[in-house]
Amino acid sequence: MLEHVYLIALIPLAASLVILFGFKENPRSRAPYLGIAAMLWCFLQSCAVFHRVAASALPLSYEANMEWFRLPVQIAGKAFALPLQLGVLIDGPAALMLCVVTLVSLMVQIYSLGYMHGDPRLRRYYAFLSFFTASMLGLVVSSDLLVTFMCWELVGVSSYLLIGFWFEKPGPAYASKKAFITTKLGDCGLYVALLLLFTKTGTFQISALRESVAHGYLAGAAATAVALGMLLGCIGKSAQWPLFIWLPDAMEGPTPVSALIHAATMVAAGIYLVARTYFIYLASPVALETAAWIGLITAFLAATMAIVAYDIKRVLAFSTISQLGFMMCALGAGGYAAGLFHLTTHAFFKSLLFLGAGSVIHAVHTNDMRRMGGLSKKMPITFVTMVLATLAIAGVPPFAGYFSKELILKAVYQHSPAMFFLLAAAALLTAFYMTRLIMLTFLGAPREEELHQHAHESPASMTGPMMLLASLAVVSGMALAHAGFIERLLPLSAAAPAEELAAREFPEWLGAGVSVLGALSIVLGFLLYRGPAFETAKALKRRFSGLFELLENRYGFDAFFLRLVEAADALSRFCFWFDSQVVDRVFVDGWGLLTLIWAEAAQLVDSRLIDRTVDGFGLLSLDLGGGLRALVRDGQVQEYLMYVAIVVSLFAALLLMR
Repeated sequence: MLEHVYLIALIPLAASLVILFGFKENPRSRAPYLGIAAMLWCFLQSCAVFHRVAASALPLSYEANMEWFRLPVQIAGKAFALPLQLGVLIDGPAALMLCVVTLVSLMVQIYSLGYMHGDPRLRRYYAFLSFFTASMLGLVVSSDLLVTFMCWELVGVSSYLLIGFWFEKPGPAYASKKAFITTKLGDCGLYVALLLLFTKTGTFQISALRESVAHGYLAGAAATAVALGMLLGCIGKSAQWPLFIWLPDAMEGPTPVSALIHAATMVAAGIYLVARTYFIYLASPVALETAAWIGLITAFLAATMAIVAYDIKRVLAFSTISQLGFMMCALGAGGYAAGLFHLTTHAFFKSLLFLGAGSVIHAVHTNDMRRMGGLSKKMPITFVTMVLATLAIAGVPPFAGYFSKELILKAVYQHSPAMFFLLAAAALLTAFYMTRLIMLTFLGAPREEELHQHAHESPASMTGPMMLLASLAVVSGMALAHAGFIERLLPLSAAAPAEELAAREFPEWLGAGVSVLGALSIVLGFLLYRGPAFETAKALKRRFSGLFELLENRYGFDAFFLRLVEAADALSRFCFWFDSQVVDRVFVDGWGLLTLIWAEAAQLVDSRLIDRTVDGFGLLSLDLGGGLRALVRDGQVQEYLMYVAIVVSLFAALLLMR
């Protein structure tokens, strides 16, 4: 199976092209089933690859490359052709990510049969889904950072197309542009980092780069510059502070898209890239520390913003940002396995939460949780699966999130106790705002009777994937953590030729204390939001209105970036005015006018002075010639001879004078 792993990326690409060009647009098109069949094959093949990697006694790394093209370069005055490779690299992180991406994509495509039923652009939707999955899988398996960057950009294009799928509405159109431009801002850093990396090492091959770093060819300031540039790209793609502003608005796209792109795959690409190039970060303590603090700030700020949001999808969007911050903080703190472990468990329960939110929206046709309530009896499957996902993300044992979060908290504590306490606070906020979501959506009395009466459970095509993901939200953490399996699958020694960082002992009572406080956060959420009107929570909001307004305005980050956009627009208008009114009119048009005036003056002098002077001498010559002709024209030979003698005498006198 490893020999044909490249098919995992090529099959959905082929499916997307066939769907786009081989089917007609029809709400009852059979195109979705081609996409589902392609993803089923990819998932089964990914499982086989994962089994091969996991069953290996030693960390397995399979690499296969072929020459792509030769790049003419000149170094030290010598020209030669540098071969660039195209290939695949399969190791523990890649095998794990393959299973995550293909499984979630398969569940989303099956779920979309019910959610997108009757949509007039169903063919295009499934073509975009398959194209996105192909781009993401290419990013996962690529052995070359240049190809990784190409797939990285294709993932961004796919996200733009899917967020703006309902482009006729102002919200999705604006959100897709915002997501695209914001992530491109981060991609500039990644692009510069890759150029610098190639300049220093002469290769984009991940395995060759690992050897270069091991031999010290990329160290010090160069390693820091490359790692920070890559980190900027990951900040944009994984919605880290301060470039997280695009993700909440990206919820304007179809909810299954949010489950696929903005919970489990695309936003995880940045985390995966940091893990893939972790050997570079280990060569730069500054970059590692920067990543840890960015992840920590992101986790805490996003968690605080989630506690005041009422749009069910935006609550989950802020939750996604916060959990991605957990992963980034873990990687920065040296928790290589912990970050990827949480990426895996988070993919299952967060995609489930988004699919559950889509099920609710499909039933009540609103995103506002203040208009919901009492849906647990109307939608029992959706309710139970979302409760299981909530317990998982809250870190309640023995659900999946408990094991991965515990590993993260241990890694962060061993790195810095101060960072641990702030990250633990973010974990407690997670338990609180997710309990708030369940209370407002499913429990208590209905707040709008008309919406409640029309609510119903979603069809099997939607609830089936939710139940499968719910089972993974329960057992995946235990399965991967059993007997240290995740550390053996993702050893730090396989990420870089470096020794493990010295670790301080993590007190068991501290972990137990976080669990107890997490339970209290759940109880607090229950107490504040019980009852149909949740008066206690409203009273707190009135009392701390300034703080709530700050959180609802997202700490002013959106306003800040909009001010930057306005400033850029003002600068663009000034540059246009300066170009058109100063450069064009004064320098270009003015110089042209000056040249025209000079030409007119020169023409005037030429025609009135020079030409008339020449004409005057000509007329004078004619007059003299005419007068002389009249004087000498009498036929006397003697007179002619006298004139000749006079002329000869004059010439002789002139010659004698010299």
